[in-house]
Order: sequence, then structure tokens, then C-alpha cells
Amino acid sequence: MVKIAVDIALLLPKTIDQICIDINKKEHADAFSDLSKSDNHPHITLAMGVIDEKHIENVNSKLNEIIKRFSKLNLEIISLNYETTPENKKSYGFEIGLTNKLKELHATIMQELLPMFSYDVKNKMFFLDSDETFNEVSKFWVENYGKKHSDPENYHPHISLKCRKAEYPNLPIKFIASKLVLCHLGNYCTCRTILGSHELS
Repeated sequence: MVKIAVDIALLLPKTIDQICIDINKKEHADAFSDLSKSDNHPHITLAMGVIDEKHIENVNSKLNEIIKRFSKLNLEIISLNYETTPENKKSYGFEIGLTNKLKELHATIMQELLPMFSYDVKNKMFFLDSDETFNEVSKFWVENYGKKHSDPENYHPHISLKCRKAEYPNLPIKFIASKLVLCHLGNYCTCRTILGSHELS
């Protein structure tokens, strides 16, 4: 069995996507991963875990069922702040206002997909380029996700900018999120390879 670390996430509209990529690019010297439109997608995580590759189709089928109960999400970036990683380093990101619908979507996905997830995480489960060195801290967020988010009250939606410094004064920003994806996780829990894409109506 081949197991992979995955993220179920909301991708962003083009304008928000570009803002995130531009900040990451501007702070390149202090970035620990490069964001892009084709790889390392900026995103809002809804769930993380480990699945067997043979279950990708089943996970996507379940996501297709779930999204029928939801419509496009009206969201808002409310602040730019940072968290301190287990490496004791800053990691900047945009905080997303937690709406009832976003919280419900997160809780529904966690509840209905948890039977397909495991949290015994190994280095080889992440997508890496041939010249990439894996950072062990990547495992921390995945292996603790299920336990932490067994309570939906712990959900803290955000967009990681993958950098140690960041500035952006033009907040808040309202936007609509409509694309939900299943991704193979990469270094620093980036969304690398899209394994399934689903549109909220």
C-alpha cells in the first residue's frame, strides 16, 4: 500500500491568489517555500490526513456528495499575522474570518472523511522534488490535525504565505471561494499536486 499525506482545501480566486504569490515573492529571502499558480498553491485548509492512494477516488466521491449541501462561500481576510512554528520561527499568513458556513464545511469534511484518514505520518508520504530536502516539521501539522480538530471550535482558517516576514496594508478583503480540492501535500504542508477538484455552486 502506498500512503500519501493530503490536504482538502479551498483554492482562492485569481486576485487573492496573486496577492499571496506577490507577498511571497517580495519576501523571497525570508520565504521557506515558493507559492505559485501551478504548484505550491495558496489555499485555506479544511482537513489534513494520510490516505492510501487507492482511496483517492473514494475521497473525491465523498467530497462530491458533501459539496452538494453547500454553496459558494463569502469569506473575508481580516488580518495579517504570524504563528510561531515548532522550530520557534515566525510563519506569516492571512487570517480568514470564520463564518458559520465555513465552520460547517470543515466540520462535515472532518466527520465524514475521518474513517478514511490516518495520522501515522512518514517522510515518504509527502510530495518532494528530486532536489528538495524534506523538513521534518511538515509532519507535525499533519499528525496533530485529527486530534486538534476533533473539536470544530479549534478550527482557525488562514492562508499561509510561507514566509518569515510580510506586510500588506489593504485589509480587510472580501472574496468568494468556490473551488475545493484534494491535494498531495509537499514540504511545509504546501498544496503540490491536485488529485481532485470540486466546484461549489
